[in-house]
Formats: sequence, structure tokens, C-alpha cells
Amino acid sequence: NMTAQGYDVYQEIRQIGRERICQFHMKEDGNLLGQGRVDFKKVKQAIDEIGYRGWLVVEGATTQDKTIEQCYITNRKYLRTLFP
Repeated sequence: NMTAQGYDVYQEIRQIGRERICQFHMKEDGNLLGQGRVDFKKVKQAIDEIGYRGWLVVEGATTQDKTIEQCYITNRKYLRTLFP
């Protein structure tokens, strides 16, 4: 949502901080994670900098050419490469 509204998601994560974040919704409307506008490597870097160790929820990262199940399997695998 931050990216769609023009916010600098990477800076926002740092500004909001670990104390005010209870979970992250990892999403990429119309794309699989890592294949759209969001640089998830930079997201990971910001999350690590604030020391967050909570939930990452995959949301809305689907494409028309795959089933929801295929998309979520692919998205989970991608996130595991960044957040082992």
C-alpha cells in the first residue's frame, strides 16, 4: 500500500520502527513478489536494520497466468531466499 500511494516504503519502515510494527503484508499487486515495483532486497535490509522478527504475510501477489496456489508457492519460495 505504501508504494501504491507514493511513499518511500524503505524509509517508512525505518521511521515507523519495530515498536510500532506488528506484521508486514508482503504484496505486489498484479505481480509475483520480486517481479514488480517493490525492491524486496531493500525491504529486507530495512527490516533487518530495525530488528524486526515478526510475521510476514503474503497478500495480493498473484498473476493471471497462475492459480492462487501456484502464486503463493512461488512467493513463499522467493521470500525464503531473503528471509531464511
